[in-house]
Amino acid sequence: MSTGRILEPTTESIEHCARHLQRGGLVGMPTETVYGLAADACDDDAVRQIYRAKSRPAGNPLIVHVSRPEQAQRFTEGWDAQCQRLADTFWPGPLTLVLPRSGRASDVVTAGHPTVAVRSPAHDVARALIEATDRALVAPSANQSGHVSSTTAAHVVSEFPELAFPVLDGGMCALGIESTVLDLTGEHPIVLRPGAVTARALRNVLPDLEVPVIGEQGASPGTSPRHYAPNTPTVLVTASQIEDRLAECTTPATVLSIGPRKVTGPHVAVEMPDDPDAYARRLYAGLREADESDGMLILVESPPWTDGLWRAINDRLQRACVPPLSP
Repeated sequence: MSTGRILEPTTESIEHCARHLQRGGLVGMPTETVYGLAADACDDDAVRQIYRAKSRPAGNPLIVHVSRPEQAQRFTEGWDAQCQRLADTFWPGPLTLVLPRSGRASDVVTAGHPTVAVRSPAHDVARALIEATDRALVAPSANQSGHVSSTTAAHVVSEFPELAFPVLDGGMCALGIESTVLDLTGEHPIVLRPGAVTARALRNVLPDLEVPVIGEQGASPGTSPRHYAPNTPTVLVTASQIEDRLAECTTPATVLSIGPRKVTGPHVAVEMPDDPDAYARRLYAGLREADESDGMLILVESPPWTDGLWRAINDRLQRACVPPLSP
């Protein structure tokens, strides 16, 4: 339904949004990971609008979204055979590469870092918008800084009710979790942020890959200790702890449970899938549903502490919850 700010992604709507971007405006853009708040990557004034709209810290860099590796090369230095192998294997898709920046990547985009992050999204609407705009786009998650990411067009509008930028409706995001961020500037490639491209998949191309725990904001977005968080206080607990925690609550609480769970009133439960792909797809929608309930506390049942996509899910939940839970 094309009403108000939310537009069906017709050719006409995409061209309208492309012209809006070319004039220095912002657009809500669907990707396969989460919705992004897009602006022309070479228009510093437009990029500053993103920081203001999101209340985003100035030290948090942005990812440059491109439709082709050739576009990425213009923003980077040192694009080599390894970069090309990664692009050939994982692009378009949820892998972000961090490389030394070229002069085309401004301090506003890179937050003053000597590096730039680039990726090629796999969503048809995002790719069509980049092509129609005929320029690379920065597109951080379309939500207030530190809040739960948006995985539907309606989420984007709810995050920015006072702004009038258009939002292209690409449906619910297929993956529902942000891209893997890979730093290629050091002696060994390092995963700065786990995501939908797993370490196992990357090691098929990069046998010397390192996967440390990142606990502070650096060259990758989405790595500050507090991120992806609902407004309601949120705590990560084991399945065995849920009943005791509910018994301690003097006000209503909401449980984000893996599979069905019966809780007694005034508490409620939001059921999450037990499959990692389905859980990731529903993660942010589930957190939003819990946040919008009458609960004064959200208890999130801890997912398995395993590799693969569960690692990325746990990374997001660790940052959304205070204090984090140790395995």
